[in-house]
Amino acid sequence: MSADPADGKGGQRTVTREEACRILGVSPGAAPDQIKRKYRQLMHRLHPDVGPSEEDLHLAWQVNAAYALLKRTWPAGASSLAGPETASGVFRRRDTCHRSRRTAARRSAWDAPVNSHAYRERDILCCAEDSEGEVIGTFTAARGRYFWTTEEDFPLFLRSIYLCGKELLDEVDASLERASSPSCRSRFHADLTYLLAQQYIDASSLLKELAARTTSDREGQEIYYFPAMLETKGKGLPGLPGSLPADAPLFPSGVRDRRLYLKDISGQEAGYLSFSDDRLYYVLVPLFEQRRVLVRLRAAGEGETSSLSAGKRAAARQKRSAGYRRLHLWLKFKKEEDKSRLPESLNLQISQLLEHYMASLS
Repeated sequence: MSADPADGKGGQRTVTREEACRILGVSPGAAPDQIKRKYRQLMHRLHPDVGPSEEDLHLAWQVNAAYALLKRTWPAGASSLAGPETASGVFRRRDTCHRSRRTAARRSAWDAPVNSHAYRERDILCCAEDSEGEVIGTFTAARGRYFWTTEEDFPLFLRSIYLCGKELLDEVDASLERASSPSCRSRFHADLTYLLAQQYIDASSLLKELAARTTSDREGQEIYYFPAMLETKGKGLPGLPGSLPADAPLFPSGVRDRRLYLKDISGQEAGYLSFSDDRLYYVLVPLFEQRRVLVRLRAAGEGETSSLSAGKRAAARQKRSAGYRRLHLWLKFKKEEDKSRLPESLNLQISQLLEHYMASLS
């Protein structure tokens, strides 16, 4: 188990299936239940109560990454036999004698790119299983200014950002010796979570992975395609039932309340952009808000659902009548845009938001 799936603590490369099998110590043809048993054995052996060293925590990350990759390659239906692709049996110890060593180890135990300019460190959260494979809680695998990657469970990433914002607001409340939180706190917390999430999502490295298809224009610039939806809140529009004519163009109208609103060719607002993949709200909408990309939007045609099963076609019709319409979305970065650039104003926006929250308490 000496294989290291990362190029170093600060970088990351994709683990191959062969490497994953070698890390877990299973044969390439091992069945899902065999892989799961081996995974549990390794994770219980790496329990931090045995010795929470940096090497152990780093090895636990390797085992988790290997297990997650192998699970994604299993036949349909096999995942239900194998349980969640999460770490098992790793918990914080209640004693304090190893706290500083454990914290230092966690800060270097997660292999992901780092945003050194992020406003605040965040926890990397993972699920914990009991010996039977039942999820019984979460644990902090690392802490730092790590970008989100698809190896990190997205709902846990959002919880990490939520807790990061909670820390900041708690500090403001404590500095003012506030006995209880004000009624406006939830609104500030939502805005803070949205800003913090942008600091830990590098869209330039995620678009190709999350896109349904990737092509190139005549100049070789990458174009990313995403299936999307227009949500109209039940307000029907001329043309096909519940929405626009097939192939009708749509255009960005503006971002409000963290939603990208769209308008039709006449300039009338048609609704807002919606995705079935929640991750895209946090990856794509900030790009539109920062005007870093060019976008093309077209309404999907009725005939484009013909290849779907009868059940999915019925669901598509139901969505149209409820105010949803399938869209095609293509985007690419502007030519002059530095794809790796993150907005420099995010830290300033976070500071100003906290100042406003503090002023609202005074």
